[in-house]
Amino acid sequence: MDNPDKTGDNPTPTEKNVSALNARVLILESLNTALIAERDEAVKQLKQANDLIEADTKARLVEKALGETNMTLNELAGKDIDELETIITISALAKKPRFESGADLAAKPGKDKLNPVTYLHSLYVGNRRK
Repeated sequence: MDNPDKTGDNPTPTEKNVSALNARVLILESLNTALIAERDEAVKQLKQANDLIEADTKARLVEKALGETNMTLNELAGKDIDELETIITISALAKKPRFESGADLAAKPGKDKLNPVTYLHSLYVGNRRK
């Protein structure tokens, strides 16, 4: 009563397939563990890089906002990036020159029919010669 299936000396094709599948599972599990560790390290480095970029951006915005507003450094340092960008934008809008009636802010030298001073002058000079 020598049964080769029970002794394991002569495995059946099914036992060979099960052993091969078990080996593949072990290999894939170890590969999965290695990939998870690699991913965790990459996420850690990405977080550090994002923190560095955010700190640099915030420092530049705080420096720019100091020149634009009356807020102190401590007040600006407590703001986040979106708030700093808003403060800078609003300050830039508030400092634009006001419109003055009768003054042409975009006047260019030369003959420009849209510039009332030069247009009227050219009409006067043209009629004077006649």
